[in-house]
Amino acid sequence: MKPSSGPDESRARTSDEKSAQLLADALDRERFGHPDYLRWFYRENPRGEAIDENEDDERGNRIAHYAVIPTVYRTPDGPTPFIFSSNVATSPAARRGGLFRAMAERLYERARAAGAPGMVGVGNDNSTIVVVERFGWRALGPLPVHICLPVPGRGRAVESRAVDATVLESRWFEEAAADLDWVPVADWVQSWTPDFLRWRLSRPDGGYVLHVSPDAVAVSVLAHAPLRVRCAVLLKVFPRPGAALPQSGAPVLSAAGRYHRAAVCVYAGFNAHVQVRGIRSPRRLQPSPLNLVFKSLDERRGPTATFRLDTFEFLDMDAY
Repeated sequence: MKPSSGPDESRARTSDEKSAQLLADALDRERFGHPDYLRWFYRENPRGEAIDENEDDERGNRIAHYAVIPTVYRTPDGPTPFIFSSNVATSPAARRGGLFRAMAERLYERARAAGAPGMVGVGNDNSTIVVVERFGWRALGPLPVHICLPVPGRGRAVESRAVDATVLESRWFEEAAADLDWVPVADWVQSWTPDFLRWRLSRPDGGYVLHVSPDAVAVSVLAHAPLRVRCAVLLKVFPRPGAALPQSGAPVLSAAGRYHRAAVCVYAGFNAHVQVRGIRSPRRLQPSPLNLVFKSLDERRGPTATFRLDTFEFLDMDAY
């Protein structure tokens, strides 16, 4: 017989349910309305549970929520705990009440106590202005988006498999995910291990596809938004050990397009060791243009003025 959950687990589940409702109302009903999404994202991360701060009204309804996700980054000096700033939501009745500032200060202190020298986040233009001007974050620049055309005939040596529980527990996956961190790093980059990638790809209803060749491992998905043409999204490219650097992203990009039967492929972000060529999408044509931002928690280890990212792609965040 399965033991009943303890009081702490029960409180966390109840709190997550209230947060999910607020996030669904304020941000994305499809994502946060899924009954398993927040449990996966907040509670199953092998690098630790989410750090979250909340405010409820007198009736117990959630009116403000801020959560960040523990991870690990690499630098030339080695690995370090790090933080991805994720979900922020307030109800219309609570805005301009100072709740976000109070939550943010508590959360920054908790993240600092966990040993993280800094936090990276992604936001639209409006939120970027707020965190930079009011909360001491630094804008790292826009997240570039490229529209790419798969090349017929390229990527024939790439093996593509839809991700499911069986694939994630297979020897094929273990071999593909071995030594993801072998590439050199000049500044800062998220560290990837088989366990962390397995968790990331176990997102409920993720719809991910793995593309594996002798030179690279890549992750793609079919675009969620209704578009005029069928579109694949290239989320991440990992050069495999021994591959020549930098390498072209064309083989895995073309494999993604072929697998999803997509006329075009979108790639957002940048990779120090992989060249993904395409047409740079003007921000005015992007449905929700995004910016990278950074918050230093320890200027001795994560100085604001010199922080740079080597690589940052869609899979390094939570858009897909």
